[in-house]
Amino acid sequence: MFRIGTALAIVFAFQFAQAASLEAIKSNGQIVIGVKDSSPPFSQMDAKTRTLTGYDIDFALGIAKRLNVKPIFKTLESENRIPWLKENKVDIVIADFSRTTEREKEVAFSTGYFVTDTRVLAKKGLFKNEKDLATGHIAVPAGSSEAKLMRKLFPKAKLAEFEDTPEMLKAVAAGVVDGMLGDGPVMMASQGKIPAAQRGQFEVSEFALDLKILSVGMPKNEKTLQAAVNNALVDMETSGEALAIYNRWFGPQSSQPMGRIFKISPSRN
Repeated sequence: MFRIGTALAIVFAFQFAQAASLEAIKSNGQIVIGVKDSSPPFSQMDAKTRTLTGYDIDFALGIAKRLNVKPIFKTLESENRIPWLKENKVDIVIADFSRTTEREKEVAFSTGYFVTDTRVLAKKGLFKNEKDLATGHIAVPAGSSEAKLMRKLFPKAKLAEFEDTPEMLKAVAAGVVDGMLGDGPVMMASQGKIPAAQRGQFEVSEFALDLKILSVGMPKNEKTLQAAVNNALVDMETSGEALAIYNRWFGPQSSQPMGRIFKISPSRN
């Protein structure tokens, strides 16, 4: 597992950051990055070593390296992400931050560095299109975005909330629920864990309910900073570093393997 020594790379900033312009960041020789400390595998704090690790942390380090500045990590909660950018408490945010049309009204975003979609795993032919979910009995992760999405799109659908994916898969395989909803790559991996004798009876839907794009957040109108972050992300893709990070956290040997369905592109994902 990739770790960052506290003394070398993690400094918790308690003062307000200066305006998040690229010029100011380079002049200061450091970039204040808002991150989470309890959102595995994207970012988490090791209680013993007091080091941050995760997919987001690795990308934060890669961006800081390419800007030739020191990363200063400042931990935040989800509700802090936009306010702290607008108040210049952080220069950028890399914290499981999905880009949405509503959020783009308040802050700017980079090209996506993680992309996934939401699909259903069920018996073959049971859900031919998304409208079929309206009358289904669907397993979803407890308190998840998938649960919120189902309630918004199909308020009459019956939901069963589970703590983790293996529990949902058991319910689907046993016929307790009609299907399970989650990230497309996770659903594909789950199908692969069904016993071979049954596996052919199940399928991951061809349709997707939504698309989730994680991006780096930054204050609005910082076009030069946005371009520099995008260039750093694209360089990480071109050099192979982005794929290596993905494999570290989502590859075949990781705790939750997922197929990579995207590449970081100069044009916005």
